[in-house]
Amino acid sequence: MDYDRRGLDRKNRLYSIILAVVLLAGLVGYFICMLPSLYVSYRKEQNLQSVAQQHRTYVENGNYDGIKTGNPAACISIKIPYGGDTFSLVSSSWSLEVTAETAEAKEAFADLGRLLQQYKCGDFPEESTGEQFFEELEAWFEQWKEPLKQFSLSLPVRIELELNGSVEYYGESSRMHLMSNEILVLEAGASSEDNIYTNYIAMEDLGDAIVFTYLPTVTPDMGEIRPVVLQSIPMLAAVILLAVLLFSQIYSRGILKPVYHELEQKNQALQEENKRQEIFMRASSHQLKTPLSAALLLLDGMINRVGRYQDTSLYLPRVKEQLLSMRKMVEDILSLNHCRENIELRDLQVMPLLEAKLTEYRVKIQDKGLQVSCTGEDGAIKADEYLMLQILDNLISNAVEYTPRENRIEIRASGEAVSIENCGVTIPKDILPHVFDPFVSGNHEREIASHGLGLYITAYYAKQMGFSVNIENRENSVLAVLHFS
Repeated sequence: MDYDRRGLDRKNRLYSIILAVVLLAGLVGYFICMLPSLYVSYRKEQNLQSVAQQHRTYVENGNYDGIKTGNPAACISIKIPYGGDTFSLVSSSWSLEVTAETAEAKEAFADLGRLLQQYKCGDFPEESTGEQFFEELEAWFEQWKEPLKQFSLSLPVRIELELNGSVEYYGESSRMHLMSNEILVLEAGASSEDNIYTNYIAMEDLGDAIVFTYLPTVTPDMGEIRPVVLQSIPMLAAVILLAVLLFSQIYSRGILKPVYHELEQKNQALQEENKRQEIFMRASSHQLKTPLSAALLLLDGMINRVGRYQDTSLYLPRVKEQLLSMRKMVEDILSLNHCRENIELRDLQVMPLLEAKLTEYRVKIQDKGLQVSCTGEDGAIKADEYLMLQILDNLISNAVEYTPRENRIEIRASGEAVSIENCGVTIPKDILPHVFDPFVSGNHEREIASHGLGLYITAYYAKQMGFSVNIENRENSVLAVLHFS
């Protein structure tokens, strides 16, 4: 059993290591293959909600005070009235008003207001309408590009701007999100080798003006996380292995050890039972030979009419006595092997069982002039009725047979135990430690020799039901106690 336990422990550790390797491979694969796309989708959704929240905050408050979003500093809101000359630009750290001063600028602002009023936000989910709006917006810029140059500020410096075209963009895309009945968000994005760039423009018609909120975002390419994941593999492996081994140890102590303990107990009980049966069968075979040999000897003497054996009326009862002894022994042996598979525990009352057994021995008790008292409370126990009757029969039988004439037997019963004390006799000291061993008997002056199985069967039946039996000598008596717990 110890070898099997060590083998199971090794297998448990091996399976734990394999589980740790599989978990590490799955976790690294998840980080490398799935996490990037999930992270990008998550960031886009957060950015979309962020621009809508910042837009709503500006419309309600006219500023970004108290805004709690991921990137309020990069967000800009623009309010363009349909019929006014002043545009308002607001961010979290500054605000700007642009007022038309020249006739050309005022006319340009008026044209832009009419254009925006013509295409209100509710029309933009239609793809054709959106394309037409952007075409007319582009035409407006072309028409007023030169006149608006005169409106720009004159700076005392010369600025030349040159665009670097070394960065290539790909995967350009655009989408429209109707966040509510009032707010429409335009999403436009493109990717480079290192980052994903997405611009969000929230639009809302206020009746007398239109408000745009612009939010540029940059989402890092999650390919950058792969080297970090690969560098962290040793640490991940150590943590996962430690966690799995710790769980395996807890599992082993909490589940496997009780199983091992239970199996060991069952195995030990099975070994003890096999040993008991082997010894018992050897001893019973030896014990059966004695009455069998005696019976055969008596029969041979009577058949051959040798000497005194010619008196068959005297010796035939003795042959019957030996045969009855053998039959009783065989019945007890068969009963021992049968009872283990047919135990049925149920609620029983102790006193009726005692009274039934005392009734069976009434004639013997009267012949010997014994004084028998049975007192106590009628306690209920959970036991097998057949085994309980056999135990009480053996204990009462021993008390009646071994108690000298004109003496007394005291029986006391409760829900805890049954005690039977027979007076005027004690068990020899050399036999007392072995009274529960099979084929041990102190015959004294009994008329019929005992085969020595009564107390062995009593102790065996009691153990099968979770009870125990104790026998001890008193000053001038023998006390047998059957404990129910």
